[in-house]
Amino acid sequence: MAVITKMRATGSALAGVLAIAALAACGSSSDDAKPAGLAPSAEQSADDLAAASALDPQPGSFLHGKTTVTQLAATTPANGDVNPYAVLPVVHLGGALGAGDVLVGNFNDKSNNQGTGTTIVNVHPDKSVTVFADIPKNLPGCPGGIGLTTALVQLKTGWVLVGSLPTTDGKIGTAGAGCLIELDPTGKVAGTITDPHLNGPWDAVVADNGDTAALFVSNVLGGVKDAGGKQVDRGTVVRLSLAQTATAAPHVTGVTEVATGLPVREDAAALVKGPTGVALDAAGNLYVGDNLGNRIAKVPNALTRTDSAGRGDTVSEGGQLAGPLAVRIAPNGNLLAANATNGKIVEITPAGQQVGEFYAIHDEAQHPAGNGDLFGIAIEPSGAGLLFVGDDTNTLSVLR
Repeated sequence: MAVITKMRATGSALAGVLAIAALAACGSSSDDAKPAGLAPSAEQSADDLAAASALDPQPGSFLHGKTTVTQLAATTPANGDVNPYAVLPVVHLGGALGAGDVLVGNFNDKSNNQGTGTTIVNVHPDKSVTVFADIPKNLPGCPGGIGLTTALVQLKTGWVLVGSLPTTDGKIGTAGAGCLIELDPTGKVAGTITDPHLNGPWDAVVADNGDTAALFVSNVLGGVKDAGGKQVDRGTVVRLSLAQTATAAPHVTGVTEVATGLPVREDAAALVKGPTGVALDAAGNLYVGDNLGNRIAKVPNALTRTDSAGRGDTVSEGGQLAGPLAVRIAPNGNLLAANATNGKIVEITPAGQQVGEFYAIHDEAQHPAGNGDLFGIAIEPSGAGLLFVGDDTNTLSVLR
């Protein structure tokens, strides 16, 4: 049954707080750091910090007037996988995929070890849940095994691609380079995509032309295993040129690094931090959530460029941003970024102005101020609402 909670977006200390009852299986990856962009010397509670940075959604923003969160479903399947990361509304129907379905990928297994989750569940419009794919841990062609990340896209031909950043024990020392896994519309594995430029695929976005597509993938493992916990500037975003048909799984026809030198670092709670969300606008600009840089970067001419834009142009940094993870484009053309450290979703114009925020997750019993609980987000196909997962409760919810 859906749980509906009314929320008020105001600047008070209790504004926009959603308290969701924690489920038995918790898959959260907590982060104890104070939200970036705020005074680092301030000895304040998480609630004080959140209130101090509150920004009511401005009229005309996507978040303006959205105050109701509806919990759609629990995302933990029978095998106990937790820590939902990827959120993908289905738009191309066929096989096991129907109108209104939403796919959710799990990064952890029932032991809550990072990088060991193997399942993608399908949340149906009637709020029932089925398993779309349960991928073998020893899948040939995926270096290191299976740990499903936020890199989840569907192609016009019906194929579903999901990223894997695998570990055997939830520690960076056992992490493998991973791969992209190709699934047919019934959830059956059809193959894998590997490349020297794919190293810890973390998130993805696709520009799909039907028989060809440009797939952008952020990567977070470069140099991390040998850095001894220190930050290194070896995160990347690559563009994979794909050829595809409805009957043959996509194959790579070209690879270009469009962003390089992004900061990455091992993290005891989250496994690894680095460039995460990627979003592509109609003009071909690629936006990247630079998690450790606490900013949103832009890669111009991402569809056509033949070289790297380095770290990209800074669109917005600090302010309400607090370790941005997933980044998506709202129907009004603004950017939406999911904060890692405080459970907020921040809206930003293409010019970089922060025009609103929504306190999507706040679970005092589990992680005060939503620390580490918000990850994947997605716009509903209708454009009406924003889908998001809660790692604290292993659930999918929608904001309208």
